[in-house]
Amino acid sequence: MVASGEATPAPDAGSRARSAGEAAFGPDWKPAWRASAPGRIELLGNHLDYNGGPVLAAAIDRSVVVLADGGGEPGAVEAVFADTDRSREEVNAAELGDWRNHGAPSGPADYLRGVIAEAGARGNALRSPARLALAGDVPLGFGLSSSAAVCVAMVLAAVERPPGGADLVRIAQGAEHRAGAPVGGMDQSASVAGGVVLFDGETLGVERLEPDLGQYVFAVVDSGVKRSVGASAYPTRVREARQALDLAREILGEDVPNAASLRRQHLEALEAAAQRDSRLRRELLKRLRHIVTETARVEEGVGAIRAGDWAAFGHLMTASGRSSAMDYEISHPKVEELVGETLAVDGVLGARMMGGGGGGTALSLLERSAVERLDATLRGGYYRRYEMADRPDLIQVCRFAPGAVLESLA
Repeated sequence: MVASGEATPAPDAGSRARSAGEAAFGPDWKPAWRASAPGRIELLGNHLDYNGGPVLAAAIDRSVVVLADGGGEPGAVEAVFADTDRSREEVNAAELGDWRNHGAPSGPADYLRGVIAEAGARGNALRSPARLALAGDVPLGFGLSSSAAVCVAMVLAAVERPPGGADLVRIAQGAEHRAGAPVGGMDQSASVAGGVVLFDGETLGVERLEPDLGQYVFAVVDSGVKRSVGASAYPTRVREARQALDLAREILGEDVPNAASLRRQHLEALEAAAQRDSRLRRELLKRLRHIVTETARVEEGVGAIRAGDWAAFGHLMTASGRSSAMDYEISHPKVEELVGETLAVDGVLGARMMGGGGGGTALSLLERSAVERLDATLRGGYYRRYEMADRPDLIQVCRFAPGAVLESLA
């Protein structure tokens, strides 16, 4: 993932992790394992994963790296985080027990506790003692699932016999839940699988796709508004979606497996029932409308990818963003302003807010030749208005990347 469409060397996360580990643990720290997990972009399917729906997502060429050795105090897992304050965090797995954070995650140490507690609860033995050093090139608060990459990489590094596939996804997802972020499984699934995937929120299954982008690229466009899943409207939307599903089951008299299995006729029946049943508040109907229409957009999007119809896919992206902003109400005014300005640039096929909401980035699908034009337009407009025009890497072109991996360094 690079600025302005041309390759530039990304900071070496592995080297930063090694330097931080040596500084924290001393010269006897000799990492024996290297775990890495990529971030992701969500192409279509916003907020569908925890609603049991399909999501089109892709792992990208930014990752979190964890280096680990087998030293330290018996029974303890120690960690240092190169990209924060480099302070050492020590966790005794036996004393941690069934730990859960009762607020939003305060940093990577909460995800470490979540990984250890969730792995233990699922019967996975830890590498203990172990000393971990973590660094990453997945920007925090950017909507690229840095937290999922952190958790996947830490599971691979910290668990004695690391799981793969859906088991790895479940532990990483459970770790985020324990840390205070009630996320679905799409972020972790994309990070584990790599490439472009169609994710099934009900089964956690993934189907790999092999799209040919041709002259087009996906670019992540920074809004300057930092976000955090645990502190955003995300937990509220999770609760609302569950409440809406419970009411839909009761009113329809059907055993609906999940909200994403509802179809247009169900939505129309519920809208009619809302005239008589005050429990189906306007905002709950709007949440269901987004889920129903977004599910249909993903289904159309799969067809567009397979046909190589990127113009159609761009239209679906833009519609997804509008639904996310208007019906699911998870966007931010500045992000929508950025999306509008992006869509006005010649060569842009589609743009939408991305991720949990409340800030972060917009995702754009555009001609490769239009990247510099978009950069110039935004620096003369949105970025100038918000005093961001002097910042580098505001537009980052994404390349699809392989999934998470654990390597032996011994």
